[in-house]
Amino acid sequence: MRTTIHLVAVAAFLSSGAQAASVTIDFEEFAIGDGGGSIFSAPVLTSQGYALTGSGGPGGPFTSTEVFLGGFTGGTNAYGGSIGGLGADGYNYHVDVTLERADGGAFAVHNFDLFMDTDSNGWTEIRGQVAGGGLAFLSAASVGTGSWLNLESVRFWAEGDGFGPGLAYVAIDNIEVSAVPLPAAAWLFGSALAGLAWLRRKHVTPLISK
Repeated sequence: MRTTIHLVAVAAFLSSGAQAASVTIDFEEFAIGDGGGSIFSAPVLTSQGYALTGSGGPGGPFTSTEVFLGGFTGGTNAYGGSIGGLGADGYNYHVDVTLERADGGAFAVHNFDLFMDTDSNGWTEIRGQVAGGGLAFLSAASVGTGSWLNLESVRFWAEGDGFGPGLAYVAIDNIEVSAVPLPAAAWLFGSALAGLAWLRRKHVTPLISK
């Protein structure tokens, strides 16, 4: 029976190894202004294997998405940006930040500090691309549950929708994330079990201790 124990143990080890430990993206390794530039050029900031992309529009007065002092989120550094315009030019002004794994894999979001705000006529949303599925509207109140645990990307969006100042703000910090276990791990575990069944059918016993 020793062969059975060893094979199952190896498969279980491979399966558990695919579950990455969670990491917290706090932007403390960056300087103020890093990841900046025009929000229309979609600058990308990468930390601990995760990429954050800031974007927005339409044209007009704005400040770029970048690392900045995180007063809104209660931390030191945060990532995000703001955008604004006056009169009719402020209509549909928006700023957003998208989070995804740099290697394109699935991930879970367990916690974060988030600030999103707009003018009186604006609105905010959090939209996720579920791994192997479609789009999902997410709530910050339910982070760490449901679709938050199996995402390909998540976007934090604020839009100043009005003919007054079209103002919108997004700031995010202390994002706790982890990689979702790879499907290959389950395949390896199943393959090990299938191999055991094959060994039994073939009555291969030389490795089995007496």
